[in-house]
Amino acid sequence: MKPIKSILLGTIITLMSISTTVWAQSSVLQVGNLVPKMAINDQHDKPWQIPADTKLVLFSGSRGANTIVQSILSQKGADYLSTKKTVYFSDLSKMPGFITRTFALPSMRDLPYSVGIILNGEDSQAWPREEDAVTAVFLNQGQITKIEYIKNAQALEQILDGQ
Repeated sequence: MKPIKSILLGTIITLMSISTTVWAQSSVLQVGNLVPKMAINDQHDKPWQIPADTKLVLFSGSRGANTIVQSILSQKGADYLSTKKTVYFSDLSKMPGFITRTFALPSMRDLPYSVGIILNGEDSQAWPREEDAVTAVFLNQGQITKIEYIKNAQALEQILDGQ
């Protein structure tokens, strides 16, 4: 009787992991989806959102992606993103909390533009990403029309120039 219970338990665990994997994969944003509402703050701890007229959302899910974005935006004025109908947010959830609070956030407060900050990894699970690439999500009236992965500053600047 014990082998049957072990087999049944193993089967249930396998099915649960398969269904969880399928759910996680199907919950990633895709072309045609509406951009989700987000309840996060910026680097100044003020509410951050994606305005209804936004045309481009930039998302960095890694340090490399963040470096690409900052290399371009550090050369621009404080209102550059808003004139391009673009917003930017960064996932810092994988960074140790002490490092985030002591170093990352204080240095980000010096930036002249607003950066939405993800501190809880669950808040960014739906956003597609590639390692060391900026995710560019193009919108039309809140609906996703295209998703690109930008791997260098030159490509990001070309996209921003086109906005």
